[in-house]
Amino acid sequence: MELYHIHLLGNHDRLYKENKEFVVDKNKFNNRIYNRVYNMTPNVDVNRYREIMNVLNYYLNLSGFRTFDNNINLGEIIEFIQDNGVSPQDIRNILEDAKKIALAEGINLREMAMEEYRKENCSNLPSRMHSLFACTEEGINFWANQITDNGIELYRIDVFDEPFVSNERLLPSEELNYGDKIKASYKYFHPNKKDLSPTSDEYLVQGKVRILEKLDEVRR
Repeated sequence: MELYHIHLLGNHDRLYKENKEFVVDKNKFNNRIYNRVYNMTPNVDVNRYREIMNVLNYYLNLSGFRTFDNNINLGEIIEFIQDNGVSPQDIRNILEDAKKIALAEGINLREMAMEEYRKENCSNLPSRMHSLFACTEEGINFWANQITDNGIELYRIDVFDEPFVSNERLLPSEELNYGDKIKASYKYFHPNKKDLSPTSDEYLVQGKVRILEKLDEVRR
């Protein structure tokens, strides 16, 4: 079965050579989702992550917000930061990167919840953390635009074992609490794609894969 894989550089790069065959092992192949969840990799540069957290904690402590159990008023925090000489642009940058960190943590919790559901209810289905993600040709542009990271490559691949197919629209909302994320995972692992566009279908590939060719640069 021919599919397309959008490869994010920095994860198993050595495997992506034309005509190369390899096995996506259901227990040993750790993809970028696995690495993000279990290494808690933030969606910003590590040094920037530390800087943001240090600055936020510094101002929170100075203003009396010593624990996250208190009701923190974001407007008060911004006002306090402004009063202490931080420029509006720096505030904007800090909050934008803090938003990225919060989003990354929400995605991590979603993936942990989905893996918990799969193990308990349908362990015969492939793990999202130990699969190679693929799409059809009509889904290339959709999926390329979902990836915010820089450095991606596009490959046409041959998949030897039948992949599991679901749809991006069936992923649990990142705004749900953890328990509800687990419950909502049912829709993803038991997909009803009747009213969904196949453009957003995603294929979880395990087993033997052959790299057929590297295609031109992905346009987003």
